[in-house]
Amino acid sequence: MVANLPEWAQDDPRGRRWFNRRRLIRIGVAAVVLFFLAWLYYPFFPNPIKLLFNSPSTKLSSASLPDQWSMVGRDLQLTRHIPTVAAQPQGRIAWSHDLGTPTRSAPIVQDGVVYVGAFFKISALDASTGEQLWEVTVPSPLDHSMALAGDLLYVGLTDHRIIAVDRNTQQFRWTVKTGGQIASSPVVADGIVYVGSGDNALYALDAANGEVLWREDIVGEVRAAPAVSEGLVYAADNLGNLYVFEGRTGQSKLRFRTEGNTKASPAIANGMAYFPSGGQVHAVDADAREIAGEYQFKLVWKQFWDWKVPGVPKPPAQKGRMWLFDPDFAFDRATGRWSTTGLLATPSVAAESMYAGSFKDDFYAADAISGTETWRFEADGAIFGSPVVVGDRVYFGTDAGSLYALRRSNGELIWNFPLGAPIEISPVFAGERLYVRTNDGVLHSIE
Repeated sequence: MVANLPEWAQDDPRGRRWFNRRRLIRIGVAAVVLFFLAWLYYPFFPNPIKLLFNSPSTKLSSASLPDQWSMVGRDLQLTRHIPTVAAQPQGRIAWSHDLGTPTRSAPIVQDGVVYVGAFFKISALDASTGEQLWEVTVPSPLDHSMALAGDLLYVGLTDHRIIAVDRNTQQFRWTVKTGGQIASSPVVADGIVYVGSGDNALYALDAANGEVLWREDIVGEVRAAPAVSEGLVYAADNLGNLYVFEGRTGQSKLRFRTEGNTKASPAIANGMAYFPSGGQVHAVDADAREIAGEYQFKLVWKQFWDWKVPGVPKPPAQKGRMWLFDPDFAFDRATGRWSTTGLLATPSVAAESMYAGSFKDDFYAADAISGTETWRFEADGAIFGSPVVVGDRVYFGTDAGSLYALRRSNGELIWNFPLGAPIEISPVFAGERLYVRTNDGVLHSIE
């Protein structure tokens, strides 16, 4: 007796066509959705290939230890802020050392030694006495700070190279050639050296051997050190753009555009990136992410809004914009142009306040969260360098040659000291002393 099988059991799967029209439509829709999601979320997830195969071989960092100053900006966020110290300088010269032909390299200080770039050389000085310990010849002048991580000094050169020099033996460990002159100070974080080059690119190099881990093209030139915070790299170019990259892979997260230009670094604090451009200080959300094509879409949106097309609302502000500090923005009748406050250097940032100087002789303090001015101080000359915040004081120099110490809570003058030549290079602080380089090529230790 043969039972009758149901229809579904009698179906022979060998006779089916796997690629039928319905299935192809489903596959196509799924592919479009996946492609859209990948495009939408690309800025938020690191590249897995680079994570797996482009790993640094060390965990070296140039972040300064207590009582040291081992890189530009002192910490990886470039805040130039030291919360507490045992003692403050009183405004007396402990020693002065003539480095010869002037360059724009600020010193770094570690383990009782001052390392400073000079004209075709690196000099190491005793931090207590200023006595020269050694010097080594390099192929070009040094116009920016070095970075020290472990026993290696990382040095950018105008002949397109970045080199690693052993501070104990003065031997070159490795050399990397880029496509343009190195105009920014290097920064070392988690075993990676980040440095900008004149070939319109930001480089990430293995700190141990110089291997190029990634290279990202940008619109302008990075002429100041990038900042590093929570695995992200922040770099500003000379055309007024702030870029945010994933530190391990170089994946682009954000490009924030301004109408000015800058040769200064961003500083990262309080969830914001503070950077000067066009004489103003911009505060940008440090966590902002930009979807590919988002800025261009908003430009078109704004054009329709400018044309007053019915039903088109006002477009939102540029992604990441928080506030703009420019208290003296005004129309200059003499020139017929708008005039900014003239803030050129990277501000110093603490939890509650931001400090910045102007080439118009004023020094400002502002609320670090809202950008509201809290006080200002009139100095005796233009301020081209960044200040340094030490405990309850803030220090800065002017092109009239004066070094100032102010109480940072209210701008009260504590002391000022003439050094006899313009101060355009930012001072540094280590071991209860300030180290200040003047435009005549002399390095001063202030106690």
